[in-house]
Amino acid sequence: MQPSDSTPITVVEVVPPRSRETTVPDILIGSLSIVGLMLLGALVVGAVVGGALIGYKRLFPGNAFNGQSADESALRLSGPPSP
Repeated sequence: MQPSDSTPITVVEVVPPRSRETTVPDILIGSLSIVGLMLLGALVVGAVVGGALIGYKRLFPGNAFNGQSADESALRLSGPPSP
């Protein structure tokens, strides 16, 4: 075989597709969406805890959280000191 009789060699370079660039609006929208999700989660947790406290107060009206035992923890600063 002589070099002139051989078939030509074709070199193919595989180029990966171009990736999308990240821009400033992409970052701002992403960060605002994360903040929005955190705010929504905080609202949901606050509503659940608030509802639980209101339910506890209605189920057990004579508990320490309603001020029923305030004289036990009062400092009594206006009267004379007790011995």
